Amino acid sequence: MPSSRGGARTGGRWPALKALEKATRKAARRAWRMPGDDVDRMFTLVREVGHVELKFTVAEPSHEALRAALGAGSERIRNVYYLDTPDLTLRHHGVLVRVRGGQRPNDSVVKLRPIDPAGVPAAMRRCADFTVEVDVTPDSFICSGALKRRLGRNAVERAVSGKESLRSLFSEQQLALLHGRVDGRAAKTVAVDGLEALGPVEVHRTRPRPDGPGRGLELQEWTYPDGSRLLEVSTRCTAEHLLQTAAHARSFLDRHDIALSGPCPTKADATLAYFTRR
Repeated sequence: MPSSRGGARTGGRWPALKALEKATRKAARRAWRMPGDDVDRMFTLVREVGHVELKFTVAEPSHEALRAALGAGSERIRNVYYLDTPDLTLRHHGVLVRVRGGQRPNDSVVKLRPIDPAGVPAAMRRCADFTVEVDVTPDSFICSGALKRRLGRNAVERAVSGKESLRSLFSEQQLALLHGRVDGRAAKTVAVDGLEALGPVEVHRTRPRPDGPGRGLELQEWTYPDGSRLLEVSTRCTAEHLLQTAAHARSFLDRHDIALSGPCPTKADATLAYFTRR
């Protein structure tokens, strides 16, 4: 349940709630379990950045109920790997390096998390493949910047199997972004070809029918080698529509009795922890 201090407040700095219907205001307040001051800071950051991804991690007893509630839709299956050192040097310096194989063209991404949006160089801002976004969960929020590259089919499988170099998966701009964050803070540089490919995790991404009850939502089901699963419902929106989008998502989950997990690591952190526990 939300904290007594949590939720977006109807007074003070967030009068936008007053324009919502009573039931929608209630659902919006239930979308966050953060203290009110944290919600204020989250909204300030969201307004600065403009783009949001709302994420809800579903408790295991509600997995089947969620699948049934969302129904059938278009599905993509990907094999996901994160690249890092055995002691997670990149993660400790705020860098996530992810590659995805499987269906559709493969891709790679270098993500900086957290970042100060005001500190992103203008040249990077102008790059069409660089995005800045605020990830928001019921308990936390964080700003990240990501530079993505599309790859040919089977490029990831060839690289992780050693047939091609891992470096071949990344552009020079991606490598510059990675090294710019890490080399300035670490005692030594990180060679991409020396990183470990942690994975794969089989990821099913399902988007319900546009006319269905779960319209606008996406289900990601991450299945680890031991059969354990992480289910996440997410949706993207602009800062302008954050309240209404959060209310719609939370109302859908409540209406179908979908229980959320307690504070939970991100998919990236859960995956890195899984493959480095051994």
